[in-house]
Amino acid sequence: MNSLTKKEDGEKKPSRFSVWKGKIKDIILLAILAFALLFAAWKIFHGDTPQDNTVNVFGTEHEQKVARVLEEIEGVGEVEVIVYEDESGVKSVVVVCEGANNFSVVMDVREAVAAALGTKESAVKIYQKKN
Repeated sequence: MNSLTKKEDGEKKPSRFSVWKGKIKDIILLAILAFALLFAAWKIFHGDTPQDNTVNVFGTEHEQKVARVLEEIEGVGEVEVIVYEDESGVKSVVVVCEGANNFSVVMDVREAVAAALGTKESAVKIYQKKN
């Protein structure tokens, strides 16, 4: 049987399959275009920026230098430093030191870290190291 069927009055009408045949092609093409658009949008907004969430066990060069300098300040004691940086620079700094229970030491550490890394003092968080 072909794609046309006979009507009772002798006139040929298209079969259901032939009516949908053209629409199916349009639907498939539309689905492919929608997928391509979604993929392009994903690449634009989530692109190739690698997200490195790993922790550097040995610390960055900045962290090591700042820790060495801080350990030279009176009353600071042993120090651990973590610097969070992104493309635009230093975002925040965490300092854990033995002398953080002394307000004067905390102020000295905050000023030294901000000056050494070129960041705001409010971006520097200082905590007492446990014994």
